[in-house]
Amino acid sequence: MRSSTARNQGKQNIEDRIAVVRRQRILIGIAAALVVLYLVIAVHYAFHFEPKSFVNGIDVSGMSLKEAKQKLLEVADGYTLTVLGPENQEETIDGGEIGLVIKDASNAKLCLKAQPSLSWLRAMFREKRYRVDLQTGFDESALLSRLDAMPMLQEEDMEAPEDAYLSVSEDGSYVIVPEKTGTMLRTGEARDLIMDAALNARPEVDLTAAQDLPSVYRDDANLITRRDEWNAFMVSAGLTYRVGDTEEVLDGPVIASLLSDDGEHVELSYAKTADLMSEWKDRHDTYSSSFEFQTSYGGTVMIEPYGDYGFELDEEDTCRDVMEKITSHSTGVYDASYFHEAPYNTNHGLGGNYVEVSIDYQHLWVYKDGVCVCDTDVVTGMPKFGSVTYHGCYAIKKKETEVVLGDLDVEGYESPVSYWLPFNSGEGIHDAPWRDYFGGKIWLSNGSHGCVNAPDWCMDDIFNNVEVGEAVVVYGKEYDESVYQAGSKTVNENYYYDVYYGGE
Repeated sequence: MRSSTARNQGKQNIEDRIAVVRRQRILIGIAAALVVLYLVIAVHYAFHFEPKSFVNGIDVSGMSLKEAKQKLLEVADGYTLTVLGPENQEETIDGGEIGLVIKDASNAKLCLKAQPSLSWLRAMFREKRYRVDLQTGFDESALLSRLDAMPMLQEEDMEAPEDAYLSVSEDGSYVIVPEKTGTMLRTGEARDLIMDAALNARPEVDLTAAQDLPSVYRDDANLITRRDEWNAFMVSAGLTYRVGDTEEVLDGPVIASLLSDDGEHVELSYAKTADLMSEWKDRHDTYSSSFEFQTSYGGTVMIEPYGDYGFELDEEDTCRDVMEKITSHSTGVYDASYFHEAPYNTNHGLGGNYVEVSIDYQHLWVYKDGVCVCDTDVVTGMPKFGSVTYHGCYAIKKKETEVVLGDLDVEGYESPVSYWLPFNSGEGIHDAPWRDYFGGKIWLSNGSHGCVNAPDWCMDDIFNNVEVGEAVVVYGKEYDESVYQAGSKTVNENYYYDVYYGGE
């Protein structure tokens, strides 16, 4: 026989099971009711438009097909077509001004059929816009006249689109200039869009669908690639080269002038860099080049482009070095390369140490550290073919003492001198113990064979104040070597008196 405790426990278990079954039945009933309710609502929306439903822009939410069709038919009473154009242009066309009427809205049923009624709950939270063809009627000539007068359709006032492109800024960098959409419409297509909107009683039409747009935009990969390649070279902006007596700075604009863009990639152009080297050569070369010279007597003259002194840029080697530095994104200050290089980098390579010879004044000056340490009258080459002292800038080749100039058997003379400073082939500066007088007009009829004859008393100072490699600058009025008496060692002196001394 079971105890009372066991009997009570069994009774409690039966009651718990009954309660669970009851709850399960209630939940099943509720679920079934919800399913039935959901299906009832789904059936409702099989014949009514769901919330947030629009047909041709008209709100038909919750309406039956009949109600929606009636509302669509009534659209003509207050119909306005908004025409949207480029750059926020906007025009409105009232249905009344074109006599618009809605003839048939039966196509609205296509929208109702398109509704997935079984998913009505999800549809409650999203907007649904349907577009159907409504049969309208209007005065076509009135609409065409309206379009003819519409400002946004006037081709002469439209702005053409412009593609984004690359442009060199003031600092030499490449920047992308943004595209311009403009206002250019394909007018025939735009008019068709408006006509179609009116035919279907749509409240709005966007003509940008008929707009000519740029083909290249600011985010174009090609533009970005070329911009970045170009600007990578700009890292070297400020790169500097010492050229002759000055510095050439390759700032951003200069480096930009050396770049070549073929539309796909940017590269450093050898041809453009070589052209820049030619410009440097023209500006700074004094070797066999003309340059302005400040004379000792106060005026300035152009030294003729003859001689072997000064800077002669090695364009090819310097070009290669410049390109290597820019390509490797280097900065800093570097020396240019030369075929010939003067010992000084100021005053056109003359520095403050040089010899100046004026043919006109028949005078010589010696400068040391920018100060004239001695000067004297001289006798230069007699102006006949092969005997003139040639103009230009020359380097002193050597310093010698106790030298015999000339060859009696070959040249017909031998002249022993104490000091010899050759500067141009057989031409040089030396003492002339056989002369008693210097300067004046002696050179016209009794000049040297091309050398610069200096008095014995000052030749020692000249010799001791110059160094091998320093410059001898020779200048004077132009003269004509062909003007001399044929077969004679004497020039036509009257000609040179006129040229140099005005017949004095």
